[in-house]
Amino acid sequence: MYSYIVIDDEAIIRKGLIKKINDIPDSPYLCAGEAENGKKGLELVGALNPDIIITDMKMNKMDGVEFLESLRNSRLDQPVIVISSFKDFEYMHKAIESRVIGYVLKPFSSEEIEEQLKKAVREIEERSQMRSIEEKIQMVEAEEKNQRLQAAILGNFDQGILTEERLQEHFFARLVSVNHRCRGAYETACMLFQDMSKGVKCTVIRNSLLKSQFFILLYTDKERDGYLRLKAEHAAERLFEKYEGGKMVCVISRGTRSIRKLNSLRKDNDKVLGELYAGHYRNLLYSETAENFRMIYSQECIDRWFRRMQHDVREVPAVMESFFGNMDVSQFKLGDIKKTCACMIKKIDNYAEEKNVETDDILRYFDTRYIYDDDLGRMSREISGYISLIFQSVRGQEKEEPDLFEEINRYIRENYNKKITLSMIADSVYTTPSMCRNILKERQISFNEYVTRLRIEHAKQLLEESGSSIESIAREIGYTNPKYFFKVFKKMVGETPQEYRKNRR
Repeated sequence: MYSYIVIDDEAIIRKGLIKKINDIPDSPYLCAGEAENGKKGLELVGALNPDIIITDMKMNKMDGVEFLESLRNSRLDQPVIVISSFKDFEYMHKAIESRVIGYVLKPFSSEEIEEQLKKAVREIEERSQMRSIEEKIQMVEAEEKNQRLQAAILGNFDQGILTEERLQEHFFARLVSVNHRCRGAYETACMLFQDMSKGVKCTVIRNSLLKSQFFILLYTDKERDGYLRLKAEHAAERLFEKYEGGKMVCVISRGTRSIRKLNSLRKDNDKVLGELYAGHYRNLLYSETAENFRMIYSQECIDRWFRRMQHDVREVPAVMESFFGNMDVSQFKLGDIKKTCACMIKKIDNYAEEKNVETDDILRYFDTRYIYDDDLGRMSREISGYISLIFQSVRGQEKEEPDLFEEINRYIRENYNKKITLSMIADSVYTTPSMCRNILKERQISFNEYVTRLRIEHAKQLLEESGSSIESIAREIGYTNPKYFFKVFKKMVGETPQEYRKNRR
């Protein structure tokens, strides 16, 4: 249905016109209202916003000429049909100047008014199609601009660099990174921030690589950095109000004069998320407050864990349980945890690259991915899974596994004349005492018997080749008690040390 209003100072003319339109077969037209002069007609247009306007030209108070001029000044574009008598030539001339859609001379028939109404409908449909085309063009242009800005923010300039000249001659901006777990937050932001008044322009930009993050770019053509910061804070507060109780963290960047700096602003914003403790649901942060974070473990500890996993991929779950088990989310910030994980991942990736195994940037979205986790369970599973995959891939490419027995054997042979334990050996080869014991057992070797045998072999050599005293030889091979040495030597060799020396000389 198409709505219309009738403006004429003669009620009988208005009623007759409405009747003629209603008499049109299958009439798609509905009268929305009547007015007796142009002034009331304007009020009616404002209140009802009809599809079509039918008006007389010669009326009291405000005639058709003034009415049409007021419509034009108000930028109202409804099609207008003028009804007038043939002798009102001057009025008809003014109507032509106002580009009305149709004219009907009094007296008129239903067919005549129907023809003009059809013209008005065609005009409505054509304008609707033009608006639809214009909207589509604007959408395409906006999407292209959004993609270029997204490329600049994410650092992917292969998709096209958006230069300052393409946006505007002068560019002063702040970037708000919105990290969230709120349904429809991006769409809401697009509606909320279509227009930032008083010279501040705003574009809401989706992060196509990360569903839980989008950006609000605020910019002006004048250097008003303090004002931009206030607008950015206002934008964040509006989102907080819209999603009260929801999981949302907004980070406001420092100001910039270059679109090419947007990528570094985004990185700085992500880095500031490290200041949070796990499970914080709502915060407003500033990139200027970024701080350095601390390592939770020493490099020596990281190296020891790495060697355990390197020698036996089955150790990965136990090592990573220890790795994450000692991280208290109430004591360590997300940035501390990330820095420590990065140290371990770097060692793993370097090892993988040496073995020609492909790696992945698993920490790329660390901050935005884990800020809402109340514990480290998901982080532990994902990073442990990645490390297991790397070691398994390395094992798949190697024909033989590293010989851990040779490393254990070398350590024992180099240190058997000292006080050594399985724990000391395990630390030296970055594995566990039980693993060392099992490796020796597979070769039917008892640790204590093996160490004793090496000591006695060395003692026999010294007894044959040197003139050192028995007590001195006992100390040199690792026995602080000479009597115990005598006992062990006699048991294994069948002679006392003195007898052995005398018989070999």
